[in-house]
Amino acid sequence: MSIRDTLRALGLDLPQAPSPKGDYVPVTIYGGVAYVSGQVCRVGEGVISGPVTDQTPAQVVLQAGQTCALRALSVLDQAVGLENIERILFVRGFVYGGEGFQRFSSVVDAASQVFIDVFGEHGRHARSAVGVAGLPSGGLLELEVTAVIRPGAS
Repeated sequence: MSIRDTLRALGLDLPQAPSPKGDYVPVTIYGGVAYVSGQVCRVGEGVISGPVTDQTPAQVVLQAGQTCALRALSVLDQAVGLENIERILFVRGFVYGGEGFQRFSSVVDAASQVFIDVFGEHGRHARSAVGVAGLPSGGLLELEVTAVIRPGAS
């Protein structure tokens, strides 16, 4: 099954690849590794906003994680094609947490699950989740992704 078939079967759609909001590129490729710039949980013209607290509905947290992961996949697809991704190596999540919130890792879980669902065992990755005092546009989550490109594909 192709990556696109897998996404369809999961009921997930890749958004249009976002354009940078500053002086950087969405993906840098070096030595067969793709480094994806931070992807905030933007939906349309808006953003899923933080801070996250223990009272934030689980559905909002789930949507933020899935949105960031799908945006990262979208820029990877634009840069090298998803079929050329050999594996996801590392995911770093920056979580805009409210006062006293400590479950940063749980906020990044939905994003991690997207990569595992799409790439299977090759989607399992090392990860860190960091609490921050704010993110661009007040977003709840920002995600950086590092992926290996199949030899000969870059």
